[in-house]
Amino acid sequence: MRANRTLEKCILLLLASVWALVCLFPIWVLFSGTFSLDSSNLTRTFFPNSLSNGILKCREALVTIDIATATIHTFLYTGITVVGILLISSLAAYEFTFYEFPMKKVLFGLLMVSMMLPQVLYIIPLYRMVFSMKLADTFAGISMPMMVSALSVFIMMQFLEDLPASFIESARIDGAGHFQIYRRIVLPLMRNGILTTVVLMFMKIWGQYLWPALVTGQKIKPISVTVANLLNPNFWVDPRVKIAAMLIAMIPPLLIYLIFQRYVIEGITMSGVKG
Repeated sequence: MRANRTLEKCILLLLASVWALVCLFPIWVLFSGTFSLDSSNLTRTFFPNSLSNGILKCREALVTIDIATATIHTFLYTGITVVGILLISSLAAYEFTFYEFPMKKVLFGLLMVSMMLPQVLYIIPLYRMVFSMKLADTFAGISMPMMVSALSVFIMMQFLEDLPASFIESARIDGAGHFQIYRRIVLPLMRNGILTTVVLMFMKIWGQYLWPALVTGQKIKPISVTVANLLNPNFWVDPRVKIAAMLIAMIPPLLIYLIFQRYVIEGITMSGVKG
């Protein structure tokens, strides 16, 4: 019995190690390519050999191709979108969990079905709506259409299911209003769900390409569009500067995930078990 358990642990450890290597390999390639000498062959460079040259390439990426401005712009509209998602999704989860209203099951079913619809199906109506409202190339124009997230509502509802309905009833008896209960009872108890949603939505919106590319022009520079433009054959840039730009673009979501990874794992596990 012990031998079987030991063998099982070894196999799981081996599979986990292989999966970790597969996931970390692209990051390591970017890091090695950035922090290497210009004389090194990029296709054969798997270990960094020049810290100073890497710093120079990162500085050139920040200044020459304006990755710094793109990072700031992306951080701004990502932050606005995440705040909007938290407000809308937490209110929707609160209503769906604790209140009964006409067509509740139908509306919840439509909400869940919307997760299966690819963005390309509704991108044209969104595009026309934003341009008719004269919000093109603005932070509001980028953020508003992305503030509705069925996944965020679902995640938050899983956390609210552990909250006894008696808490809500007791607060009503004590004279607390609808939004007072939401602000003082529901939000504090939904902390892990909020953190999980923040991390997942931040990573998703940060890497969003199609919608920012359609709705932006000269004023706002999404980092995904900026990095994609570097691959244009008509726009020559030092290959190591391109790699440095990709490395810089990857840092913010990676840091966010590393800081809050425990909450993400707990949130996904809880959602999966209850769902």
